[in-house]
Amino acid sequence: MKNYLFKNKILLIINVIITCLVCVLSVLVAFTLESIIDCANNPSLNKLLDVSIFVILFFLTRRVVSVMYEFFRNKYLYKSMLVLKQDIFKSIMQRNIKLFKDENSANYISALTNDIRLVESDYFVNVLTIILYIVMLILGLISMISINPIICLFVIVTSILPVIPSFLFGKKLGIKNKHYSDSLSRFTIKIKDLFSGFEVIKGFNIESKANDDYNMVNNECEHAKYNYSNFFAFVNIFSQYLGDIAFFGTTIIGVYFTIKGKMTVGSVIAATQLMNYVVNPIMNLSGCITKLKSIYPINEKIINLINNQNINDIGLDKSEFISSIKFDNVRFEYNSDKKVLNGLSFEVKKGEKCAIVGGSGSGKSTLLQLLLRFYDSYDGEITMDGQKITDVNYNSLYNLISTIQQNVFMFDDTIENNIVLYNNYDSKVVDDAISKSGLRKLVDSLPKREKSLVGENGSNLSGGEKQRIAIARALIKNTPILILDEATSSLDNENAYNIENSILSLDELTCLVVTHKLNEEILSKYDKIIVLKNGQVEEIGKFDELISNQGYFYSLYNIAGTNIKKLMAE
Repeated sequence: MKNYLFKNKILLIINVIITCLVCVLSVLVAFTLESIIDCANNPSLNKLLDVSIFVILFFLTRRVVSVMYEFFRNKYLYKSMLVLKQDIFKSIMQRNIKLFKDENSANYISALTNDIRLVESDYFVNVLTIILYIVMLILGLISMISINPIICLFVIVTSILPVIPSFLFGKKLGIKNKHYSDSLSRFTIKIKDLFSGFEVIKGFNIESKANDDYNMVNNECEHAKYNYSNFFAFVNIFSQYLGDIAFFGTTIIGVYFTIKGKMTVGSVIAATQLMNYVVNPIMNLSGCITKLKSIYPINEKIINLINNQNINDIGLDKSEFISSIKFDNVRFEYNSDKKVLNGLSFEVKKGEKCAIVGGSGSGKSTLLQLLLRFYDSYDGEITMDGQKITDVNYNSLYNLISTIQQNVFMFDDTIENNIVLYNNYDSKVVDDAISKSGLRKLVDSLPKREKSLVGENGSNLSGGEKQRIAIARALIKNTPILILDEATSSLDNENAYNIENSILSLDELTCLVVTHKLNEEILSKYDKIIVLKNGQVEEIGKFDELISNQGYFYSLYNIAGTNIKKLMAE
């Protein structure tokens, strides 16, 4: 985090200079008070008038400098936090998919919200405050020595006492602060999950369960905050008590020297005022040091997040797809309870269009995720042109493969920008992608055509229209391999048929299409159908072959047909 502290060196230097000026003017307040009080000991209206004019100008100057101090401090914090948050977000965006999915997305949100607020208040603001107190302490000590060295010595000795609690309890406070930060992350994760599942919660009348889950994490979060705040308050109050001893002791000694005739009343008031610039900085420094220590775990968490970008994104560059994709005896499990893929083997040659079908839980989507390297912890081999995909870096892999998922993300922007994804394409290429994806009718019906806004996450579009945009963005990327994971599930049969038919007509394109729509007219156009059962290839072949075999696919096809007939009858 030190690198970010010095990221804006000029602003930091300006802050230090203005801080010194603020401290000088603060210390001069004590001597100004001394001059005013001493006017009463040596009555002189002219002197009082001169002092009054000086006071007006002095305090005007002090307030102007105070405004400058706040302005440049806020500007420094603004610039520092802006860069830090940009680097955190940039680091998250630069992660490969596997590394991103290893962490719950709510933890990223927490880092950019809760943790950043803690870092700003307990680190950056703290450092600036520590600089202020150190300068003030030095000037206060020098000024007190000039008034009375004995009082200064007493203040120094007694002022050390408030520092002791920070060294005694700093580590423990850091642990409590870390617990609070972790509970905030869990709180953010839980409310994100609950809000994401709002429709399910309402639809199944499980509001009480949602309330119980929320109350549990909320109580945990507030309890962690309560423990941290209480302990921090205890450390601060302990420090303040020790500071009180210094304050009243200084006043008593000053009165003693006044009785002895060695100090004026004005000097005693000045010494008492200056004592605040010694005791308060030391006393507050203990709290600042405690906060600084307590924020170290959070700082480390954020720096690790920034530095831990693409540690797994290693491997060879691969610029073209030449011959085939091959799964060889692939075994995979999400946990030790159940194998999802259990010796999966098949080959897809360049230019082939392959449909992947099977019952729920047969491993259809999982094999696509393995091909995309969402997970590398599997047995067996997945190769592309004879090269293990785990040896190929992620960027190369994603430059060869386009994916159309069932759930489509939309930017709050135009249809065109959601298709081209902010890349430059010729208008004819964009127009061709619109036509092939089945978007032509929608685009032609809109006043602004492809320049029309889709709304937040596509709120102005239907599920089918969003799916067509996803297909258009995949087509325009023009990769040699296209993966569809139930991509036409939200489309009606006619549109689904038209889109799949368009994709199947692209000769050079290699397609792996996971589908549950067992439509004879479209399935018969695939070069091969890979039928999965219990994580294995049960059958593989063309549509007519599989039907004539009357095996597992034949059963799936007949069940699907029966269900469709029932729906139509109803």
